[in-house]
Amino acid sequence: MSRLSKFSPLVLILLCFLTNPAVASNEIGKVVLIQGKPLVERQNQHLFIKRNDPLFTEDVLITPVGSKILIKLEDKTTISLAENTQFELSKYQFDKKAQTSDVSFKMLKGAFRTLTGSIGKQKQPKFEIHTPVATIGVRGTEFWGGMIFSDALDVTMLEGKGVYIKNEHGQVEITRPGDGTMVSKGMKPSEVSMWSEDKLKKAAAATELKQQRQNESEDYLNY
Repeated sequence: MSRLSKFSPLVLILLCFLTNPAVASNEIGKVVLIQGKPLVERQNQHLFIKRNDPLFTEDVLITPVGSKILIKLEDKTTISLAENTQFELSKYQFDKKAQTSDVSFKMLKGAFRTLTGSIGKQKQPKFEIHTPVATIGVRGTEFWGGMIFSDALDVTMLEGKGVYIKNEHGQVEITRPGDGTMVSKGMKPSEVSMWSEDKLKKAAAATELKQQRQNESEDYLNY
């Protein structure tokens, strides 16, 4: 008789839960759309992911060249990642009843576009995305950030209440759609100015996913 056969079925089920990497963190959202072959780094493993797969705190999303991903979080916040991006879902706390939140993500490289959900409607939301050169915080908005035009971080607000960008050298706030800033390593964020239409289009294209089938669009809206 093997050692495992000595345990009751209930004990075996409990052991499976304890050793399952996905159970070690909280589920915070799902994959909505993908292009190419995006991966997730989880518990020191690199796994291919597909539509409707669950996502957990501490997951690192990876989009190789030719790959993109769109995710939706528990509060209906959506995040799309451009190709050649690494994005860590470091911390996500959302309490709908208490109207509190504490979100801290990391963009290690690449570009992203975010539209905040219920968190953005809270009186004092805490939603920050850390990058190698600055921290981006939102007050309920849709915004874009990336390091694809140069080695610097570019940030623009598309719609909403406002976005602040800060590091140890200074802070700026964007309050008008279409305005943006740039942050180079070791420098304070540049003065806010209106982005050109061409730059806005290039930023949007970088994080846009092509919906190959009509039912994908319907699934996205109904998720």
